[in-house]
Amino acid sequence: MKKILMFLFSLLISASLWLYVVTVVSPESTKTYYNIPVVMQGINILTERGLMLTSGAEQTVSLTFTGNRSDLNKINSNNITLIADLTKVDSDGEQVLQYTYSLPGDVPNNAVTVQSWDPKYIVVTVEDRISKDIPVEVQYSGTIPNGYIADKENSVLDYSFINAVGPASVINRIASARIDVDLTQRSESLDESFRYTLCDENGEAVDVELVTTNVAEVRLSLSIQRVMELPLTLTVVDGGGATQKTSKITIEPRTIRVSGNEQLLEKLTEYNLGTIRLAEIVKDTDLTYQISLPEGVNNLSGVTEVTVSVKFPDLAVKEFTVKQIIAENVPDGMEAEILSQAITVTVRGAKHEVAALTEKNITVYVDFGNAVEGTSTTKARIVIDSKYPNVGCLGTYSVSATLWPEGAERDSKTNGTDS
Repeated sequence: MKKILMFLFSLLISASLWLYVVTVVSPESTKTYYNIPVVMQGINILTERGLMLTSGAEQTVSLTFTGNRSDLNKINSNNITLIADLTKVDSDGEQVLQYTYSLPGDVPNNAVTVQSWDPKYIVVTVEDRISKDIPVEVQYSGTIPNGYIADKENSVLDYSFINAVGPASVINRIASARIDVDLTQRSESLDESFRYTLCDENGEAVDVELVTTNVAEVRLSLSIQRVMELPLTLTVVDGGGATQKTSKITIEPRTIRVSGNEQLLEKLTEYNLGTIRLAEIVKDTDLTYQISLPEGVNNLSGVTEVTVSVKFPDLAVKEFTVKQIIAENVPDGMEAEILSQAITVTVRGAKHEVAALTEKNITVYVDFGNAVEGTSTTKARIVIDSKYPNVGCLGTYSVSATLWPEGAERDSKTNGTDS
């Protein structure tokens, strides 16, 4: 036990002597500090000069110091500050920079001496910093379902251009800001934001690590609508001896292609061009109608004008001079005289019936129910014998007639004129 105590005492004395020699008798020592980061000073000055640092921004240095051991022990790689000054750089290209160091606050710089710098200088690359407006391009992929259409021509972007700022060598390569949109099985319109890729003229992505832009995403509004064939129709009013069955009415084109949302197209089963009154059409003719679709329905066919052909291939037209003119509904206490001796009446109908028809089968009726005293023009009604059901009258007719009080002198009561 006594020997062990003597041994430990001797060891303590030896350690104390060693510490004394190291710290008092021989205080000078050398120590290397590795991977000390270099701080770049003056980045904002480069920006003001239209320049920017493109490589060498993150560099580390190893320093070897000689000094009092107690001072060296206060230093480590994290509390040594290295600064490279960029304020003197005024052109692009490769730049060789010196750097300075500073030590922790409790160790003055003159307390130690630099034995080695690794590396002695740092090399950085500076380029021109430029700005450019990059056009946004939409690249679609995928196929929408049958019966739908995407209105790509009228799509809307909230940004048509992206402003990009960065080194000239990169910015000058950028040709487009591409957003990729997958339309696979889409049947509804989209209004979404997409991240974009800055690409060169070949469509390849450009390394944009050093590039900044004014927006991170671009919003796209794209209308996707249902497509259908819309029938064009007419309202036909029979008359004048012609019916829809005995006339040949053709619409060219018969349909147009339209698009719109589901709700609109479900209600739109046809487009009616208007009304044709056959009694007002005497001979074969072509009529023109304009198409004006409801708001929200798009005319994909581009047809805005439709031609309607009206023909009567199985009908005949003939004129008759009718002398059978009968007054009707003459008011009580009044007398009427029809001044017209005959009326030329035009009829149309089935060929065999028109051929058999004579003026004796046609009667003209003049209705005095609403007539006023005096001489005036009064509307006439044409009646064709019922033996000719497929013949009708074309146009409207009127006759001159006089209405006066019964028993009165006619000549003095005819519309204020004397005979």
